[in-house]
Amino acid sequence: MTQASTSPSVPAAAPRPDGARQSLRARLASARHLWLLVPLLALIEVASLAVRVSRVAPHSDWRAAATFVRAQQRPGDLITSAPAWTDPVLRLVLGDRVTLAQTGRSDTDAFTRMWALSVRGERPHDAPPRDPDFEQAFGRVRVLRWDLGASPVRFDLVEHVREAEVVRVEGDRELPCPWRVGSAEGGGVGAGTETPAARFICDPRRPWLWVAPVVNEDLSLEARYCVYQHPPGAEPVRVTYHDVSLGTRLVLYGGVYATHERMGENGPIDVAVKVDGIVVGTMTHRDLDGWKRMEAATAERPGTRGDVSIEVTAVNPNLRTFCWAARTEDGPRRPRSAP
Repeated sequence: MTQASTSPSVPAAAPRPDGARQSLRARLASARHLWLLVPLLALIEVASLAVRVSRVAPHSDWRAAATFVRAQQRPGDLITSAPAWTDPVLRLVLGDRVTLAQTGRSDTDAFTRMWALSVRGERPHDAPPRDPDFEQAFGRVRVLRWDLGASPVRFDLVEHVREAEVVRVEGDRELPCPWRVGSAEGGGVGAGTETPAARFICDPRRPWLWVAPVVNEDLSLEARYCVYQHPPGAEPVRVTYHDVSLGTRLVLYGGVYATHERMGENGPIDVAVKVDGIVVGTMTHRDLDGWKRMEAATAERPGTRGDVSIEVTAVNPNLRTFCWAARTEDGPRRPRSAP
């Protein structure tokens, strides 16, 4: 008798639990309604845009505020805006009244009043830490004013650099750096300080070795109105101001062009401040120091006059694009609030 062969039976698929079927149906239903997210997101974006537009001050408000400040401005006033990103609008409506010294200020010591065009409740970060002395709204733009008091500045070295004597020192020789007017060169984002058309030229073989007032970007990308004085090496370039009105102190700020400082790869820069050939103050600027402040006492000779010299050196002058701002001061110090 032949025995019939048998094989294992294939089990039937297990029935899907009711919960799993319901979950699948729920997912499919949700997928069918995903298209509703598109108009919903569009509505959210439109609402967000409406909120942003509602907060934007119209140009008419800026013009009205500017007209008021223009009529009130007097010598010694500083004009600025807040927050900082509104600066292009300020230049559009009041650019003819905003000087390089205002835009590139190291602090507010040179000014007797501060005017600010403000939106969104902001105030300049170098404003006095108190309520303004005057405030008026022009639509969404508010005009703020702080009365700063008499300026302690007696002589601003940046403003008078054209009157200075500039030399390059080599051993016991002092080689004059003549003032020349040519054409502006270079500059641009990340490309270094623009070489101005008019400048003291210290060595035609080294086109970067010149002295002139410029607007330079410091490590924090703030604009600084300062005297560019690139060191030639271990021997200095010297800028001398003759017969300067001295006070009780000399204040100097200095820094390096942002791109050349932020990597921290280059050597230090040494600055010596002299009065009548005698060192009264020094600064060593190292990469990552940023816009640095130094104060030298001249209290032994208040109210007199003298020759003030700024000497800049660097053992390795590679990319030492140093720029400084300085002045003599007298009287009480103001609270420091550098921008």
